[in-house]
Amino acid sequence: MRIAISGPNGCGKSTLLKMLATELAPVSGECSTHVPFAFLDQQLKLLDAQTSIVEQLQAQQTPLNQGTLRSFLAQLQLNAQRVTQPCDLLSGGERLKAALALALWRQTPAQLLLLDEPTNHLDLSSVQAFEQALQTFPGAIVAVSHDLAFLQALHPSHWLTWHPAGWHWQPTS
Repeated sequence: MRIAISGPNGCGKSTLLKMLATELAPVSGECSTHVPFAFLDQQLKLLDAQTSIVEQLQAQQTPLNQGTLRSFLAQLQLNAQRVTQPCDLLSGGERLKAALALALWRQTPAQLLLLDEPTNHLDLSSVQAFEQALQTFPGAIVAVSHDLAFLQALHPSHWLTWHPAGWHWQPTS
């Protein structure tokens, strides 16, 4: 399942993702996630800014050997120099790609990606590389974005859209 969430600022899109990521409790009821997930929030808190992505993947016991790992990172446009630098030296787009790599290639890969405005810091070629990486992701995705072209590129199975009358849930045809 791939869910695209759209609506104006302040309507609760990011709050919903934080509840799914167990960072916030719902006001009432229950919210739980039953598969390994990765939350790529707008601050990319998943990453350790002082450590390289290669070191973080090794610490997360990636099952990939060094050559395969570097090849996959290169497909995300992260070259050999960038993947060994502390993440705080990477651009916003490079940090997003590093966070995606950490979600996908750790010992227990994410089966659900929670994406909060992931294209905010990306140029067009980086958005396209990110879209390609996500198109081959075999798990579920819940993506919040104002970038409707990006959401369409994910080929969502469902849309959750805010309207003045309330939220509207719609499967795609």
